[in-house]
Amino acid sequence: MHRRTFLRKASSATAVGWAGAASTVGLAGCSGREPPSIATDDIPTPPADRRPPATPVGGNATEQSVESVAQSWGFDDVVDLDEAGADTGGVRPVDDVLADHATDDTLVYLPPGRYRLTESFALADSRLGIVGHDATIVPAEGFSDTLFGLGWPEPMSDVFVSGVAFDFTAPDTGGRPIYAAADDRVVLRDVVVRGEVDVRQDLLRIDVTSETGTGLVERLALPDGALPGTGVTGCEVGDGNRGDVSFVNCHVEGFPDNGLYADPPAGSVEVHGGYFRNNGVAGVRIETNEDSVVRGAYVLCDEAEGSGENMRGIRLRAGNSLLVEDCVVELLEVTESDGAVTFASELESATVRNCRLRVDADGVNAIRVKSPNRSAPGDTQRGPFRCEQVAVTGSASGGAAIQAANRQGCEFHHVCVTQDGDDRDGVRADNVDGELVNARIAVTGDPLSFRNSTIRRRNVSVSRRPNARGACR
Repeated sequence: MHRRTFLRKASSATAVGWAGAASTVGLAGCSGREPPSIATDDIPTPPADRRPPATPVGGNATEQSVESVAQSWGFDDVVDLDEAGADTGGVRPVDDVLADHATDDTLVYLPPGRYRLTESFALADSRLGIVGHDATIVPAEGFSDTLFGLGWPEPMSDVFVSGVAFDFTAPDTGGRPIYAAADDRVVLRDVVVRGEVDVRQDLLRIDVTSETGTGLVERLALPDGALPGTGVTGCEVGDGNRGDVSFVNCHVEGFPDNGLYADPPAGSVEVHGGYFRNNGVAGVRIETNEDSVVRGAYVLCDEAEGSGENMRGIRLRAGNSLLVEDCVVELLEVTESDGAVTFASELESATVRNCRLRVDADGVNAIRVKSPNRSAPGDTQRGPFRCEQVAVTGSASGGAAIQAANRQGCEFHHVCVTQDGDDRDGVRADNVDGELVNARIAVTGDPLSFRNSTIRRRNVSVSRRPNARGACR
């Protein structure tokens, strides 16, 4: 099977939750000589309470499903940790029982209960699966290391973890619940971390170490975040990654240094659906040298107090041909922010398509195409940098809804901007070459502010009455 096939089959079958509903985002096209009519009614409105469904405590594996996993992955042995003598009441440590039975080519089943670990468990150069049913791992109070080092110090061939929760609610307790590195396959499904992390240690890390390998992180739930100032990241794709990794319907909230940090030296990254709330630096950060995509994600920043610095929504850090599609990003309240969607200085080309962006935070851009970094490899000036079928709403005052500087190939097609905050500009360009086609811009400041720029315009309607009839809603 081609290395991308596994991920795409899994994504298409599972990215259908409430967050995946954003895949139906659509704006009607604009054509002809009449002022464009841009409808945004088809773009989904996030839930009223801006929260995803309740996160389960753990998985619900059955004897039949455990056997099915063992067969499909080809594990030689299946071990029930309770039957092997582990304490399921969370009193006696299970370190020795786990070490004795979690061996090569084994699927370990954790029945309902609490399992206390006092030391790191590491396994290398082998195959291992862990499946839980209402199973919670409880580290010793004060623990700050890695709980499961699966692929340490050498990568495994296959890693499968499903239906396991981690309890980090004790004071000064955190650490990395899972480090997963494998050549062929890494699958993390229905993994939950409870408790605000109050130690300086990033949470999950995944490395697919072969170019032909694949990784899937599905329904990962990190709802409680980390203390401000700890610099903790929710989930990251590591420096050892070479394969393709997909994140499907994950919930990452309240981390001061990125919710999802995907900066691998090789391989592609796909984000399908998901809920990313009040993360500092960025809710989702993507930097890859291969085609990568963020599709159907909902990113929200609505609490500045206690959140991280520079609360961007989606940050396209570097790479070629990155795509953000069918996403909803809302910046209602932030500490500070470069924008809802940012094209970073090192970025060489990217497209934002079919998205709804709401900005209520004053002075913050909905879309920002930053000046290129001259020292970055490749041509960071020429692009293209495309925004297609994008609606920008909200009450932000000051600044501009869309801002670009010192770039060529900036293309804004089928764009609707309506923002009613004081002195808010629409599209601001400084030393930019590009085009604005089929657009409606309704703001209180300058709808179009171009300086030393060549912006070809066609079928563009501007207004300083953002609440006028026909503006995007």
